[in-house]
Amino acid sequence: MGRNDQRKGFIRKGLMLALSFLLVMVAFLPAGSAQAADSKWINAVWTKYKNYNSTVNASYDTYMAKLTKDYNTYYKNQNDRLAELERIVLEDQKKWNEKFAADLAELKPRYENNDDLRFELRQYEREINPNSLSSQMGVYVRAANRHSLSSTMGLFARELNENSLSSYMYEYKKATNINSLSSPAYGLHKTVTDTYLSSPMYALMKSSSTSYISSPIYAYSRGKISKANAQKQYAKLFTQYTEQISQDSATYKQQIASTSQSVQQKVEALYQDTIRQLENQRNNTLQAISDQRKKLTGEGLTWEPLLLAPVEGSTGTSAGSQAGNSTNPSAEKAPAASQGTTAQQP
Repeated sequence: MGRNDQRKGFIRKGLMLALSFLLVMVAFLPAGSAQAADSKWINAVWTKYKNYNSTVNASYDTYMAKLTKDYNTYYKNQNDRLAELERIVLEDQKKWNEKFAADLAELKPRYENNDDLRFELRQYEREINPNSLSSQMGVYVRAANRHSLSSTMGLFARELNENSLSSYMYEYKKATNINSLSSPAYGLHKTVTDTYLSSPMYALMKSSSTSYISSPIYAYSRGKISKANAQKQYAKLFTQYTEQISQDSATYKQQIASTSQSVQQKVEALYQDTIRQLENQRNNTLQAISDQRKKLTGEGLTWEPLLLAPVEGSTGTSAGSQAGNSTNPSAEKAPAASQGTTAQQP
């Protein structure tokens, strides 16, 4: 064999080796031409996800802003109503205490030296004492003390305290708090956020990205599946996760709305019961004091309802009372009933 033939043989072997190496490299490279040709579709998939995420979260932000506003408004209205109810009752007590003090000052000179009526005078003095736990006025005063947990006013005040763990208002606040892990507001927040590993929004984000091995977009970008297959898989996943986000969001919103409605109904029922109990206690207190005064002077008291219509079966006036010796501080109406604002789905 001549030297020229040897040289040609070496050149041919070199070309074969180079070609083999090139084929091996191509085999391990992604489907470059397909990826380059369909990068617009891959980008379109990601844009579709980002637009969907943006739309869902804009709606979520609007919903949460209204939910927070509704709660704050309801909380303020109910506590304002409590304060107004307290003001009416305390002013009523103040008027009666002043009237009783003036009445006692007038009756003492007339009866304290009367052996037959001295006891009745002392009993009358005890019953009108607001600082005596066992007196009639003392019972009325305690019923209106919001700082006494067992009092009528205190029970209502406690249910309106958002920091009392078992209160109605705490139940409402918790349902709207995204930081309370067991609340529907937290569940809703997690549903629409793509940073929670168990969130359907996170699953949709992964499925739309080329950065996650489980994504059909990732598989397609690496040439592992065809475009048609990737499109089919992604369409199915997009429908699955968007439907889950929609259904879960609706469920959590309904739970929040139900809690809001339930709490408002319970608060309203308790408010009406509070009014009835305060009115009844006031009526019982004044009736007992009126009866005692009648034993002493032959004349009782007269009064009008403070918070609601006259108690059934009672005129609110002692028999034998006379206008010249009766007391009747002006009555006021209790704050109007308020249902607040029920949380609605946007």
